[in-house]
Amino acid sequence: MNQSSLPIVEALQQHAEAEPDSFHVPGHKNGVVQPAYAREILSASRYDQTELPGLDDLHDPCGVIASAQQLTADIYGSRSAFFLIGGSTAGNLIMILAALQEGDVVFVQRDTHKSVINGLRLVKAQPVFLEPEYDETSGLSLGLSIHSVQRAFHSYPETAALIVNRPGYYGWTSPLRAIIGEAKKNGALVLVDEAHGAHFPAGDVFPDSAVSLGADLVVHSAHKTLPALTMTGYLHVGRSSRIKAAEVQEAAAMVESSSPSYLLLASLDAARKYLYDLIQKDDAALQEQLKQTKQAVLQAGALEERIPPEHVRADPLKIVARAPQGHTGWALQRYLEEEHVFIELADEAHVVFFLSFQPLSTKTLQRIERGAARLRSENPAVYSGAGARSLPFSGMQKLPADWYQAGRGETETTTLEDAEQKQAAVDIIPYPPGVPLFLKGETLTGERLDFLLKRLEAGGSVQGVRQSENGQWLTSTVKRKEAR
Repeated sequence: MNQSSLPIVEALQQHAEAEPDSFHVPGHKNGVVQPAYAREILSASRYDQTELPGLDDLHDPCGVIASAQQLTADIYGSRSAFFLIGGSTAGNLIMILAALQEGDVVFVQRDTHKSVINGLRLVKAQPVFLEPEYDETSGLSLGLSIHSVQRAFHSYPETAALIVNRPGYYGWTSPLRAIIGEAKKNGALVLVDEAHGAHFPAGDVFPDSAVSLGADLVVHSAHKTLPALTMTGYLHVGRSSRIKAAEVQEAAAMVESSSPSYLLLASLDAARKYLYDLIQKDDAALQEQLKQTKQAVLQAGALEERIPPEHVRADPLKIVARAPQGHTGWALQRYLEEEHVFIELADEAHVVFFLSFQPLSTKTLQRIERGAARLRSENPAVYSGAGARSLPFSGMQKLPADWYQAGRGETETTTLEDAEQKQAAVDIIPYPPGVPLFLKGETLTGERLDFLLKRLEAGGSVQGVRQSENGQWLTSTVKRKEAR
């Protein structure tokens, strides 16, 4: 197939050029019916179409969408590729629904995204959480080790699947080939949330994609690293997987809208072509460009890069920079935002810059320089708590068979100080990156509760917790039944 073609984009352009009359949904009628106050921001709505002749159907593709998906499969080396219009969140749900059945035991990397947890709830699988390795210097996750996976299969040989998050949210990408081999040896499927790795096929400068390493199902967020619109992604079926494309298509129809946005589909088509164009570029030139961009950012902010251990590869599109001594990453983030520089995420000790394949302007670098300089001059360097694990998980943990029902019942609002030893009625999730710290039904106690309180006090954001008018941190807990 011709990778220079754009099946969906070209079909939409041809449809619009005919100046068609619309007596169908959507209600903006090819962009004609738009209020003046929104006309500019909705100017692309002439391409916001529905399933018309020549435009195919996402849930039963046989025309331009089928062609665009096949082009995507070809470029990634998968057997089948599916376009996602609900982001990698939808992709993770679809992946789990297609691969697992109720009661299946499944290994789950503990620092996984909340969408994976929700997918496991939907299918009523039984997770066994596996602790990732942590970098001794930074406390950041290094992903799963082959040894932890081998121990897990020794303890639970009946396990149906392994779910891996790779790369991590900081762009650190752990070795995966041996882990996939171990899972396959034990008859288990390998499902990979590779949301932040849609660009990996662009060149040898990047880590290998889980698709090329033999994973069964792989999810990519196209909008994270490729120029696709938000809420777009790809889901791949590996060439050697025993999972059938029809099973994935069926799960997708349950999760995704029956009225998919053609703007999102067109952007997925264009992002695949963009990736193809990147692949044609010289690897050395691409590596040098990204290296220079990274050096420029670090120099502008007078920041030090955090380097992973030798066995872990860093994604060149991400810069993990240490916060200046005596300051948190959240403090630096606030100063950068005041200069209109918005980063991917911050934590107690770091900030993460998510680059693109375009060079940065002098204006951008000057803004970074001003923000970092203002932090150092205006904010006292008094913070000394940096260096803890990014998320305090430990050990192998098998959840009860009915874990997905936990946290139900009558609830009450509780201050975090009074919540110790109570059951969480909501998932408590530091966000970003979106990894649940406590699941509904878990007891709020120990190192994780201490971590939560320290994160909030230092300026971190958390879903499932809100601050009252008098400054107390509140959450929802399961109301204890009074003894009769």
